[in-house]
Amino acid sequence: MCTGLRFTDDQGNLFYGRNLDVESSYGEKVLVTPRNYALPYKFRDDRQSQRAIIGMGIMAGKYPMYFDACNEDGLCIAGLNFPKLAHFSDEPVDGKLNLTPYELMLWVCDEFDSVAAVKDALKDVNLVNKPFAPQMPVAPLHWLISDAKAAITVEMSADKGLQVYDNQVGVLTNSPDFEWHVKNLMNYAGLTPNDAADGTWSKQAIASWGVGTGSYGLPGDSLPASRFVKVAYLNANYPTVSGEEANVAKFFNILKNVAMVRGSVTNQNGKDEYTVYTGCYSQATKTYYYNTENDFTIKSAQLTEANMTASEVTTY
Repeated sequence: MCTGLRFTDDQGNLFYGRNLDVESSYGEKVLVTPRNYALPYKFRDDRQSQRAIIGMGIMAGKYPMYFDACNEDGLCIAGLNFPKLAHFSDEPVDGKLNLTPYELMLWVCDEFDSVAAVKDALKDVNLVNKPFAPQMPVAPLHWLISDAKAAITVEMSADKGLQVYDNQVGVLTNSPDFEWHVKNLMNYAGLTPNDAADGTWSKQAIASWGVGTGSYGLPGDSLPASRFVKVAYLNANYPTVSGEEANVAKFFNILKNVAMVRGSVTNQNGKDEYTVYTGCYSQATKTYYYNTENDFTIKSAQLTEANMTASEVTTY
């Protein structure tokens, strides 16, 4: 499942990350891919990385497979599950930059320093349904890409092809598609953090019992649509705060409201889905903060000159 979030602080610095909600841990770790690291591609010449990248993921041999990642310039991307709607090209398309879905994240983080540059480059991209290895099928994903100035959602489906949407709410969850989620927010236009005003129905005086009446109807279940609405509401109404510690706390406070608890959601395989980890990247300090289901202590790893210029991927 999963929920992605981004916002900026009072100085315009980006905080970006996600909940990863799946049925089991993959043995994920914080990975730092250094500059000048070999990046193989399926349908283009292999490259040496230009920018250092940090995020949560796993190593497939020597290839870093990120769930979410940010580069040293503060451009970030996360892949979130997009079941039943994600559809990628069966074959490469002539005249396009053909990438596999798993290559998109490293391509974005390695080659660009802004959402504007990515958005322009995506006009020439085609995503090909090619797995990394036979035992690792292509995941049905869509992506939240962000820098400190803007965010976009990228989706590819059978009926629309590759689409790029400006993401003004700073939130992404899962299916349905992003346009549907934004339209669905209109159903909650009356939500407010302020208490509902007292009134009279016919001749009967109606008064609220206490605080929170303005947000009555805010979803609390784990549906992707509900998580989208709740995080969009919280992101819009959480006060702007100052400083690294306060903004990291803000990030985790918002996402813990949509964390999945074991036993609350059972998937079609009969497995409990739960929030394996929450990760948050701070652009200002180049620090990746995270905690896990079994350890709420917020740990961190930082981009440094040592790990950005190492010869191998550094793991934490």
